[in-house]
Amino acid sequence: MTTHTHLTTDHEEIRQWVQTHHGTPARVPHTTAGDVLRIDLHGVDSGLEHIAWKEWFDTFDQQGLALSYPDPHLQGGISAWFELVPRPHTADRP
Repeated sequence: MTTHTHLTTDHEEIRQWVQTHHGTPARVPHTTAGDVLRIDLHGVDSGLEHIAWKEWFDTFDQQGLALSYPDPHLQGGISAWFELVPRPHTADRP
């Protein structure tokens, strides 16, 4: 079975996806690896530190990340599965 995912770096699209899934921008606190971004869905992970969207997107762009999630048109509905992944080189181009 092939999984069809959608990859985006668009801030507004990401914000809408997170809000649709009742999520909050967050990071792992007190890590020696620098800022480790997360999306806290439904407040499930109480060990995360919620942060402002501006700070989250600044770090997201600095780390060259993209959001990968199932394409809802091909998967038959909305899924809360996602990954923060390195951007492909083509996504870095204007």
